[in-house]
Amino acid sequence: MAAENQQDALQNLVAIMALLRSPQGCHWDREQTPESLKKHILEETYELLEAIDNGEPREICDELGDLLLQVVFQAQIFSERNEFSLSDVAQSISQKLIRRHPHIFSDAAHTEQEQRWEEIKRQERAARGQSNKLAQRLPKTRPALKRASKAAKTLPCLSPCELVDQIILQLHRIRPSLSGNQAMKSVLEDELAKVLFALVQLTATIGLDSEDLLRKKTTQLIAEIDSENNL
Repeated sequence: MAAENQQDALQNLVAIMALLRSPQGCHWDREQTPESLKKHILEETYELLEAIDNGEPREICDELGDLLLQVVFQAQIFSERNEFSLSDVAQSISQKLIRRHPHIFSDAAHTEQEQRWEEIKRQERAARGQSNKLAQRLPKTRPALKRASKAAKTLPCLSPCELVDQIILQLHRIRPSLSGNQAMKSVLEDELAKVLFALVQLTATIGLDSEDLLRKKTTQLIAEIDSENNL
């Protein structure tokens, strides 16, 4: 699609959203707040992930539209409050992309891009008066596996073999806690948590995404269960 057509399509979407939020629009749309829409953002994101896994372009296009609607919806609400508009959102991310790619938009070397990216992010947080502590950079609302994966990357680097040995050792420690004794429950929980984290650390070390792996495996198992039960 030509740039002009893309711009027209986006402007049309913004105009539709503004109408839906107007007194002449939809009662439900007018009632929504940034807080009430949070669950829809999450739902649309997961539906997009499933569409990408399915590999169907038309489905992906449809789900991207649903997610884009959530961005436009939020921007419209804040525009009505005179806080910012969709244009401000687009300008903000454009500036961020330019700032984080100095090897493309300036004369920085094309090496050590990942380290430079993280340093730029730290500088951005500092400029906004935000802490660079790990707790602030990894919010609790992030999925547990994603959060653990990010946290794992800040730990001392261990080889995959060392991590496997660590996991095996931790699994052996679990066996004595399986007696069902209530007093051992907290020990069992702690050891299982260590195993889970070590597995996440292992997947991150070898360049895999634990959240993505578990999601795909769960989908596969559900399909197998349904097939076995003729559902």
